[in-house]
Amino acid sequence: MTSPSTTSESAASARTHTAAAHWPAGSRTASVRATTRKFATGVTVLTCSRDEGTHGVTVSTLTLASMKPPMVSVALRRDSQGLAALLAAGTFAVNVLGSQQDPLARHFARSDRGEGLTRPSRGVWAGHTADGVPLLGGAVGWLQCRVTRTVPTGDHELVLGLVTDARLGSAEVPLVNFAGALHRLPASAAPASTALAAAPPDDTTRS
Repeated sequence: MTSPSTTSESAASARTHTAAAHWPAGSRTASVRATTRKFATGVTVLTCSRDEGTHGVTVSTLTLASMKPPMVSVALRRDSQGLAALLAAGTFAVNVLGSQQDPLARHFARSDRGEGLTRPSRGVWAGHTADGVPLLGGAVGWLQCRVTRTVPTGDHELVLGLVTDARLGSAEVPLVNFAGALHRLPASAAPASTALAAAPPDDTTRS
């Protein structure tokens, strides 16, 4: 007679073998890349201000790391100009892009994008954080952050930022990154209402 524990172990073993049979073949790197391309993420532009001007970089790796205190994390390539700019500035803003802002996402993803408020144009900027970091207008929202530490992670650095202020913007539908492409969600995806004022931090200051 088969004991209940033996039956249970056999069932667990069968489930394990079934799952293993569907594990993708090929190199680990290729499998990881193919699988993570299926993650749907928001798209943000991190902006900061340095002595030589304003810098921005598009990322889709931003995530909420903690609520008490509020902190975000973002992974940036160790040799990237975006990482160098953030660490040199010490403070940065997270601009959560709206569904119509894919041109901005593409601009700040270019390696030859340049710096300054005239890149891409002065008209896209709207206000500053209390720390003087320029903000992009028309965003879903903004987070004002201060770099607290970095953690080496392979060929990237994980930057942890303490959120010191946050505001909702005028756009209600976010831009989404999926399978290596930017996607505009329909207006019907917008929430029924918003609880906070749609104004950037310190929006009385114009760039």
